[in-house]
Amino acid sequence: MRVGFFQRLLKKKLAPEADVAEASEFCNLETLLRPFLTVFVLVVLLVATCLVVVLSAFEYRTLFNHHQELVEQRDELQVEWGQLLLEQSAWAANNRVEQQAASKLGMKVPEVNQIEIIRNER
Repeated sequence: MRVGFFQRLLKKKLAPEADVAEASEFCNLETLLRPFLTVFVLVVLLVATCLVVVLSAFEYRTLFNHHQELVEQRDELQVEWGQLLLEQSAWAANNRVEQQAASKLGMKVPEVNQIEIIRNER
């Protein structure tokens, strides 16, 4: 270890222009800025990724709320459809149709001897 240290010290004493080259290389702007720029780019990418995560979570919540509204609307429409089916069956009941025909149109059920059966023979 000590030998390496003394050898470097002697080289520096004998070749001062090497120190200038080392110093200029050390103080090179590109060498100084490269780590800073790398960290800066990584921080910018990290912030952008965080923003994308926040936006996607917001979009998910918005879509989920819309989905819940649609499910609620579907349930309401199914209830209404069931009520309409019940109403249709009430309006189309045989006894109601017979009562309406008798009261509004003056129709009556024919007697057995008034019924004629017609057959289509070809």
